[in-house]
Amino acid sequence: MNEQQINQLSKEIFEFNKSVGWWDDMDRPVYQTLQLVSTEIAEATEGARKNLMDNHLPHRKSEEVELADALIRILDFGGRYDLVFVEKPTHVSFLEIANDVKSFSCVSEVHFYLNVHLVNFSQVFSYSRNPKIDSMYRIVNDKYSFLIMAIIETANCYSYDLFGAVLEKFEFNKTRADHKRENRAKEHGKKF
Repeated sequence: MNEQQINQLSKEIFEFNKSVGWWDDMDRPVYQTLQLVSTEIAEATEGARKNLMDNHLPHRKSEEVELADALIRILDFGGRYDLVFVEKPTHVSFLEIANDVKSFSCVSEVHFYLNVHLVNFSQVFSYSRNPKIDSMYRIVNDKYSFLIMAIIETANCYSYDLFGAVLEKFEFNKTRADHKRENRAKEHGKKF
């Protein structure tokens, strides 16, 4: 997918999630939302650790689908806050990220690397919400883009069909009972 397609997908994911109630509280805590990206990365680690196939898309490796879920969640966040993915952020390139990812000796290091950049993005994003600072938009988009690029390069390193998994999982999520508003309202339903 190119820059334009990724940004369009971000809007589609957000608009769908908003229509089914995931964004009924448009002011929900930023860290609560971003923590969900981290949990998907943790699930990818667990899938790799146990060499699992995915529960929902059983023809795909669990790690591939969980990285797709992480990307879906960060794109949803980007759609909510009108962030823009750029293929050439100011201070980094796909090649630099690819070299970083390839330098790690195990999948846990790669996933930790993703979480480090998720935390980095969240700090910059939170700082940028200070009304006195309006020059942060480019930096926030750079950090957002870097995180997306890191997920893409991680998938590339392991020869995963990330965008195929993203599109397939996004379609699957539209039919999930546990994603329906009435089921989320139940005692043990997904609250956020």
